[in-house]
Amino acid sequence: MTDLQLGSLIVAGAIVGAVYLFNWWQEYRYRKNTQRAFARNQPDVLMDTPKNMVRGGERFEPALDEPTRFEPPATPGATIVPPEPIEPQLTPQFAAEPVPAAPPAPRPRDEDDRDALAESLLDPALDFIAEVHARDNIPAGDVPRFPAPKRVQAIGLTEHDHWEQVGGGSNASYSELRVALQLADRQGALTGEQLNAFCMAVQQFADAHDAVATFPQRAAKLAAARDLDEFCASVDVLIGLNIASSGRPFPLERVRLLAENAGLSRAADGTFVYKSESGKTLFAVSNQDQAGLGPTSDGLTLLFDVPRVAGGLAVFDYLSDFAQQLAGSLGGSLVDDNGRPLAAASLDNIRRQLARLYATMDDRGIAPGSVSALRLFA
Repeated sequence: MTDLQLGSLIVAGAIVGAVYLFNWWQEYRYRKNTQRAFARNQPDVLMDTPKNMVRGGERFEPALDEPTRFEPPATPGATIVPPEPIEPQLTPQFAAEPVPAAPPAPRPRDEDDRDALAESLLDPALDFIAEVHARDNIPAGDVPRFPAPKRVQAIGLTEHDHWEQVGGGSNASYSELRVALQLADRQGALTGEQLNAFCMAVQQFADAHDAVATFPQRAAKLAAARDLDEFCASVDVLIGLNIASSGRPFPLERVRLLAENAGLSRAADGTFVYKSESGKTLFAVSNQDQAGLGPTSDGLTLLFDVPRVAGGLAVFDYLSDFAQQLAGSLGGSLVDDNGRPLAAASLDNIRRQLARLYATMDDRGIAPGSVSALRLFA
């Protein structure tokens, strides 16, 4: 072997070694980046939203301030304030007359039910949905909880070609994943920085598993997020009715008896709540001065969260009747936040505004109290 041949072999070996080291370093760097991105547990922004949190990060105070998200036509005596999230549903006594049921359709297979349920967790009108296509199936335990400031939901296509929600200790592995980031909630619209961070996390996850990630057009989705947020801001209100004392504080025991006789119960936070049979809160009675209910109260406030309540007109009718009965039984006055009496005409005006607001939501395809509404107004 000549010196030239020997030198060529040495140079070729050095080049091969350098390429191998470079590839190893790239893989190591991506692996470390992915581990840093998913090392900490991220909160569920839908379930862990702090109570009384509204858009802009401000906390609602039950002092019934001026509305910051919705400004209806001025109505004497009406009090419409920024929202405090309350779980809604319509109770049976508010239900309309039953409609004859259509003949039942053939029941789909259990697998089809599970697929439909899993896919219903994602909504292109509300979510930015990234797709991850795997070369080799990805175990459920390898799918992280992607960090994001808004609701993130993932579903996976199992080896049996059925969609399921990712999580819950599943032993499945997935050939395809769909990861959805919600476009808007009560903290505002999704921002470009938040979306870019989410896409980077999904891309790093895909790279680490030799998978291909695809994303919707970002600019269009950010525009949709802003439009959705503007709509939500136009209908997101909390209606409050005040009961003021005539000088003598209301005894809490008397309030409790009247509330329980009307079907309300005491909640863990000390308020009294009216619930549907399914356990969802329709409206609440709290202390007007925002302090916890003690032995006595100088004033009470009745509140219900407009976009989160299905059948809201019937709920408002019941709320109005109960508020007037409670005021009469306690010897108090039903007033607005300026201390002006709330007459029947004022309550009727609020009801008309409420009807227009619900019609606006229906026209948008976001029914009050629906899953979509509960997601957006959380």
